[in-house]
Amino acid sequence: MAKNETTNKRKIPAKQGKSQIGYKKPPEEHQFQPGESGNPKGPPVRRTQLWVYFCKYMTMTDTELKKLDRSKLTQAQQVALKLVENAKDGKYSGSERLARHVFDREEGKAVEHLVIENENALTDEECEQIREALLKNANG
Repeated sequence: MAKNETTNKRKIPAKQGKSQIGYKKPPEEHQFQPGESGNPKGPPVRRTQLWVYFCKYMTMTDTELKKLDRSKLTQAQQVALKLVENAKDGKYSGSERLARHVFDREEGKAVEHLVIENENALTDEECEQIREALLKNANG
């Protein structure tokens, strides 16, 4: 072997005629041109993330919360702050339900998994009771 050659070089086949079409290889007429974006309108408008503000305020101390200039907070920040204050003071008066509703809308409901270790462990009546309980919680 010559000094300049390396043993792990792969041969790249020469391009013959039209390019191959397949996974991640669209036909040339459907490929983006250089400088052309696949998303010309840009990213979607980002929604306000109430959950992010809620978590941020939950990590703050009482002193830090008192230093906040409430007149400069957005509506979402004010709502999140009020939820944190109500939770801290033990006041729920519907705010817990509001928080769950908003977080479910914004973050998506958590996926519930039901694991049954033995297929024949539940009777039809027990399955119906579980189904009704799940529906009640989902609508609750």
